[in-house]
Amino acid sequence: MKQKKQIFISIVFIGILLICHNLVIGQDSLDITHGPYLLEPGENSITVVWFTSKKCVSWVEYGTGENLQSFPTYGSVVQTAVSSRHGLIDAYTNAHKIRIDGLESGQKYRYRLFSKEIVQFKPYEVTFGGSIASGVYQFETLDTKKAAFSFGVVTDIHGSSARLDTLLQTFSWNGIDMMFYAGDCLDWFEDEKQIFEGFLDVSVDRFAKEIPLIYVRGNHETRGNFARNLMDYFPHSSGRFYYSFDHGPVHFIILDSGEDKPDSHAVYAGLVDFDRYRDEQAAWLKEDIQSESFKKALYKVVFSHMPPDEDSRGYGEQYLGKVWTPILNEADIDLLLCGHKHRFSRIEPIEGKNKYPILILGRDMIIKADVSQERISGVITRSNGDVLDRFSILPKNK
Repeated sequence: MKQKKQIFISIVFIGILLICHNLVIGQDSLDITHGPYLLEPGENSITVVWFTSKKCVSWVEYGTGENLQSFPTYGSVVQTAVSSRHGLIDAYTNAHKIRIDGLESGQKYRYRLFSKEIVQFKPYEVTFGGSIASGVYQFETLDTKKAAFSFGVVTDIHGSSARLDTLLQTFSWNGIDMMFYAGDCLDWFEDEKQIFEGFLDVSVDRFAKEIPLIYVRGNHETRGNFARNLMDYFPHSSGRFYYSFDHGPVHFIILDSGEDKPDSHAVYAGLVDFDRYRDEQAAWLKEDIQSESFKKALYKVVFSHMPPDEDSRGYGEQYLGKVWTPILNEADIDLLLCGHKHRFSRIEPIEGKNKYPILILGRDMIIKADVSQERISGVITRSNGDVLDRFSILPKNK
């Protein structure tokens, strides 16, 4: 009996050692934990973001040929991009955000990631560990001369990755150049785990390695102690959540509608300043609609999570209706795309209010919009694939 007991204790001890060994091995492994995903596409640039299990220095290799090799192959010239600020290359970090510049308009590129662990980072004494490389992916830069393309839109995911995955699985990705997330991807933001598990990992699996994600901030992403870190996960070279860009015959404007209650509301504890922020965007919007890129675009499409509506009972929508609607009317935009309401509605132009159509996308719905010189044709489908509505926007200046 005593011998059996000793054998049992020995087996348990060996089991514990194996478990500890596996844990140590797991801790020592260098992995890409999240990403890559593409952001802020441009005619001559794009941003790649990924995260690693250990603190690293990272770079991206990219080229136009069939293979990415250390030397030119099949006409490919492989180039390397890093992220540096004030002369210092970003290093000793788990988050890797690299803007690739100097690209050609409308060109397809192949790329892969490299991360090298930094074990010790002291002045004049840097010790490197192992390295990791990703698979090879591809992207295509934007092109204002492109005659036709398609884009997708979802909104109000509220951290439900399963529901989002259902939408993305039923979506037709043929011809899609970018995907817009029109706000409220989360209920609130208290740690990065919410971003990855709530919607970003699924997005990477389905499209974001090769199709850029355009992130429109919703009112729920402004909530929580981590809300001020959102730009770390969706960086933009402007440093803002509002901006514009051009692709094909479309001038896109991304606006950040802020919160839906007054700044003085008790739930904000005196820590928000959205009225002034919306005024700031109004001043920027007046400038943007005077730009050459806006004026020469065949279509002007605007995104705002909350729909501007001076007659709404919601404070945020009222404020937007007062400060943004007159500018959008003056600009004679073609379409405003929104979310927030959790139900679909199509608002046609109304005399004395909006001179443009407004599409408010609900939860568990997705838009595929096909852009051509003749029209923008869109279809709104539910998560089960049923068609909810269709729309068509004809060019005004053709």
